[in-house]
Amino acid sequence: MSDFKSAIASAIGLTLILVMSGCDKKVASEETKAAALVNGQAIAAAQIEAELQKIGQIPPEQSGNIANRILKNVVDLELLAQKAVHAKLDSQADVQMKIAAARRQILAEAQMAALVKDAGNPSEAEIQAYFDGHPELFAKRAVYRLQELLAGTTPENIEEARKMAGQARSPRELAAALQAKGIPVGGREMVKNAEDLPSELLAKLSGMKAGQSITLEKNGKLNLIILADVEQQPVTLEKAKPVIVRSLTNMKKRDLVEADLKKLESEAKIEYKAPYAAIPDVDIGQAKQ
Repeated sequence: MSDFKSAIASAIGLTLILVMSGCDKKVASEETKAAALVNGQAIAAAQIEAELQKIGQIPPEQSGNIANRILKNVVDLELLAQKAVHAKLDSQADVQMKIAAARRQILAEAQMAALVKDAGNPSEAEIQAYFDGHPELFAKRAVYRLQELLAGTTPENIEEARKMAGQARSPRELAAALQAKGIPVGGREMVKNAEDLPSELLAKLSGMKAGQSITLEKNGKLNLIILADVEQQPVTLEKAKPVIVRSLTNMKKRDLVEADLKKLESEAKIEYKAPYAAIPDVDIGQAKQ
């Protein structure tokens, strides 16, 4: 049901953008391709089919009913959007900003998709090199049972808590010492596969033995992680290959987009107005928000 709702939301959003942007279609030329006409405005059958495909596998006997439900939602939004345009709500500043943001998002994603469509698959040599270069994920892959002690520190007592962590002989002793100082302490136990851990944490854990611990600072909080147990579960190249292909392909696509952005930035005239300023190395993932 969540996929169905997402498909409907996507259809609704696109319809609203198109209508409020004034992207009218000629009924005469589109009528044969329309799933419905709303006051002469065509709703493309291709749009409904695209939303159906996003849902995934649908029993044939249900596809017609689901398509009609999607279409009904789009028709409802079309009616509301037309009324909004008639009431000139599309001239309001906040609405225009949202339309501009949606247009920018759609076009940026279209440009990225066009840029990476011919990225190609990694070679066998690249796959082997990635496998050999990440033993912690494959040949020496492990499953870690971790105990986490999280102290509710503040900027005023973080240094004192850090010293206490260095002097404590056990997590229990540290927890007691922190609580004696009025610092709240929480704990939990979790099991994590190597590939589910942040790369920096995995690099530290892969060199540790059961019973050892590391102290980290996370969002201004003191975080003690104890390696309670580790179980080796290596993965062969054959089994890892699909994952490696996806990873390398995504990396190649990311590099293509980042290189194109750098080129565009070097050629563009960009002026930042106070109090805003340029920041280095903006994460391309922000374009997907």
